[in-house]
Amino acid sequence: MTGRQVSFFISLFYLFSRSVPRSMHFFFASLGNHLVFLILKKYKENVKENLRVIGGGSYSEEEVKRLAKRCFQNYSHKLLDYMAMHRINPTNKGKWVEKEMGEENLVKALARGKGVICITPHLGNWELGGYVLASKGYPINILTLKEESQYLFRYEERLRKKAGIHTITIDPKEKPNLAILEIARRLRRNEIVAMVADRIYEGQSVEIEFFGQSTLFPTGAVQLAIETGATIIPVFVVLEQKMRYWGIIGEPIPIRMDMDKKEAVKQGVQEIAKRFEEIISRYSDQWFNFFPYWERNVCDRV
Repeated sequence: MTGRQVSFFISLFYLFSRSVPRSMHFFFASLGNHLVFLILKKYKENVKENLRVIGGGSYSEEEVKRLAKRCFQNYSHKLLDYMAMHRINPTNKGKWVEKEMGEENLVKALARGKGVICITPHLGNWELGGYVLASKGYPINILTLKEESQYLFRYEERLRKKAGIHTITIDPKEKPNLAILEIARRLRRNEIVAMVADRIYEGQSVEIEFFGQSTLFPTGAVQLAIETGATIIPVFVVLEQKMRYWGIIGEPIPIRMDMDKKEAVKQGVQEIAKRFEEIISRYSDQWFNFFPYWERNVCDRV
């Protein structure tokens, strides 16, 4: 989407989130679903093609259509919740987040004193995870790409700052990339750096297997872990029944330090892809990649 389109949708969803209670989000998400389908019709086919790969032939075409429609509805719901996250407080958090699982994995990783890299795919409400951790006093930094829309960038940074989250903006085209130095510094201070890690941009990548097909995956998290000694932990925030989320903190990604670095990076990234597969398979209608995922990565290799 263009910067103007992003600004339009952000303004629209912000207006709704400010004026309606969260109990009405499902209703407005359904309306938003139809609006998105009408305006961004070409993305529907991209999502359906991705779902066919995820299903590996197990989804009927009717199921693919149903999941695709629900994907856009869930995305609309996610945007509404994102705009309303400033309402979360200790007394109402249970109405947003029903279950939190695996926090002991994070505590144990931080006890090593070398920082933690939290990774997630574009699944569910990944931003909510940062808010929940920050509310518990964890020192958290969100790594984000330089946005095309300055409106969106300023809005997101303002929301995060209010929640006690530090934003690190990275521009893959910048050489040398000074953001990497800040990330390393934050990890050495035993802080958390959170990033989405299922898309490649202009950074380094490696070819791995993802849902039975070869594709490119970013290597940044694994390379940082090797250089700093930080622990990589997969984190997921998924929408469950009654409009409530489950927060899942997984077990650490094993990184081999006793082998060739190039091979260690590939093994680490393949393990990340495997963990992502497991959760995406269960919540395929909450994986928000609206482009032909495998086709684009094939083109990127040419």
